[in-house]
Amino acid sequence: MAVYKRNRKETATQYVVTAQALQRAIVQYVMNDKYVPKKWRLVLAQHAINLACEMMNNIIAAHNTFPTTEDKLAIRKEYLRKAYINCYQLQDSLMCLENIIPTVTIKSLGEIASLLVDEIGLITKTGKNSKVVNQQEV
Repeated sequence: MAVYKRNRKETATQYVVTAQALQRAIVQYVMNDKYVPKKWRLVLAQHAINLACEMMNNIIAAHNTFPTTEDKLAIRKEYLRKAYINCYQLQDSLMCLENIIPTVTIKSLGEIASLLVDEIGLITKTGKNSKVVNQQEV
């Protein structure tokens, strides 16, 4: 049974799904000749791709760290903090692309900017809602 998009609720793993969509959107954008010419890819675009991959690595590490103790919770929050920082570094990298490359415009970065804002909010919410979860013995 399908659920209409307007009736869907946010899942606990939404920050992972949004991060994957953001990474995909950034790679597709900077590899498109229409927006980023080849002469700029190695110098500027590669940095954005590396940041997106680093953000995704931190998101995956946070997601796979199950907070059963205070130490694991601290580790999970540290990965989320790093992913949060990566998002702002990505924002700076995209602003650099927009300032230097004439074919990169704010309008063309609209989808990426929207995903980036959503991801920052989801990471913040996930960090605030993270708490130690006690596993029941079987």
